[in-house]
Amino acid sequence: MSKNKKWSAAVKFEIVLQVLKGNCTINELCSRYQVAPSQVHAWKKQFLQQGNEVFDKKRDKSVSKAAVEQKRKQSKLYETIGQLTVERDFLKKSWEKFQGSSDED
Repeated sequence: MSKNKKWSAAVKFEIVLQVLKGNCTINELCSRYQVAPSQVHAWKKQFLQQGNEVFDKKRDKSVSKAAVEQKRKQSKLYETIGQLTVERDFLKKSWEKFQGSSDED
């Protein structure tokens, strides 16, 4: 068995799903995917404990609230960028006028 292998969430889910379906034994899955049985049991336990979060409406609302907050911050930043651009352009023109008038002196 390989040590410290990084498993993607999709592969973990696939392995746990196959365990839960009961199509093959844990030992067969462990041989096929080269993973320790204790690891499969840990993933299964985690899935069974946290699987209800998939259907949690509070979680969905918090995600959408976070998205709305992110959009609000983004809009505020774009507004600030626009304001700073206008100020920069104004100062640039003013500086050019100032430089032109000091050359005439």
